Amino acid sequence: MAYDHISFKLRSKLREILKVNLAEKTVADRVPPALDAKMAFIKTAVTTSEKSKEKQELTDAEAVSISGTTFALTDADFHDAKTLHINTKGIGVLRLPLPSSELEVSVHNTDGSLAYLSTRERRRSGNCILTNADGKQLTSTTYFFGPNRNPVLNMLDNAREAQEIRTASRWTSRTQEFVLPEGHTLEWSYKKALGFGKEGKKGTALVLTLGEKRLAALIRNEDTRTPGSKSCSAGNGGQLVISQEVVERDYDIPEAIVVATCLLMLKKEIDRRRAVQFMMIASASGSV
Repeated sequence: MAYDHISFKLRSKLREILKVNLAEKTVADRVPPALDAKMAFIKTAVTTSEKSKEKQELTDAEAVSISGTTFALTDADFHDAKTLHINTKGIGVLRLPLPSSELEVSVHNTDGSLAYLSTRERRRSGNCILTNADGKQLTSTTYFFGPNRNPVLNMLDNAREAQEIRTASRWTSRTQEFVLPEGHTLEWSYKKALGFGKEGKKGTALVLTLGEKRLAALIRNEDTRTPGSKSCSAGNGGQLVISQEVVERDYDIPEAIVVATCLLMLKKEIDRRRAVQFMMIASASGSV
């Protein structure tokens, strides 16, 4: 959610409440004393809300082991062929509902070399370009705010016109579908299973599927999440495990599409967190 979409009345209230000397105060000091007590319960409220959503949307997967090369699933085996590291801290709980300050999100190979780089032009814009290590543009994402205004992704190819990837999701859902030009429908959703947590314990991961076939998983536990981020962070990076089918192009699904759609899911996490923060501040301002 961006400032441009806050109602005029709420913006006026926020100006009055958050009128401080920005040159002399840190972000933590910008919240007036009258709001300190109100802001203190944001962390608890957000955590409770997210756990409630997990209970409704996440389903237990079969036993999964990420220590080897295969996820032992009943429907289809997942063969781990490549691992990338998405480096972004996301945003925390106790903060003003400002956009993320990270204009670049880097994606690295296991040897530390750069694989991809996602770049935004401005802090208040969600639009971004994904390039490879050589700087070649691979995908573009145009991000919109509001119900029934799904993001637009385009596959960029100098030899052809840009090909649009259609997206679809419910405003209240954390699941996102992507319809590729070839007709494949990919889905990112949150799954809870053994192996996604630290030391093989049960945890939650972002999982990409094609029908019943699992193609990738973003694993964010204490060992894999981006340094500097926490379990309560929204939009933080981690270890992106990619299947053999993607690497070998069995379904003609480019690896760059897996990366670009995963980054879009992280952007949606940030916007959901900011929406909660806006509501908390609005509630606090109404009682001041």
